[in-house]
Amino acid sequence: MGGAVAVEGGRGKRRRSLDASINVVPAIDLLSCCISFLLFTAVWTQISRLQVAQYGNGVPAVAQKASVTLTIRVTHTGHVVETSAGGTFPMPVLSGGDAPRYDFAQLATKLQELRTQYPDQSQVTVAADDNVVYADLVRTVDACVGAGLAAVSVTGSAG
Repeated sequence: MGGAVAVEGGRGKRRRSLDASINVVPAIDLLSCCISFLLFTAVWTQISRLQVAQYGNGVPAVAQKASVTLTIRVTHTGHVVETSAGGTFPMPVLSGGDAPRYDFAQLATKLQELRTQYPDQSQVTVAADDNVVYADLVRTVDACVGAGLAAVSVTGSAG
């Protein structure tokens, strides 16, 4: 019950009560709508999230049988795939300028070749320069996952 001050007035000394019940149903409806909206958006953020690990965070990676380390450097001039076995495979961009077009088909082909050479390999590090567009970084990570390299680590400043 809401409390109120009694007001004198009217005929004689009779007081009227100002207590009134407050309807909380609209507030509960609004709160339930907000909670359901937050639950739906929480699911969407989990679906659209990239599963990558931060480079050098001290957490041991998945145990690898192969001793090769794969690194993909993403620069303004193109992709460079490097292996710890001494292989360096540059892949220049298709067209330069302010918005370079990367050759993701050639990258996927090279990653498939490396995957057949090292079948136990599932870890790759993607190192991107600061001037690389985020969408190109995401497409590079997608190419890695599509080639079967599921343990993707992302770091910055490739050059």
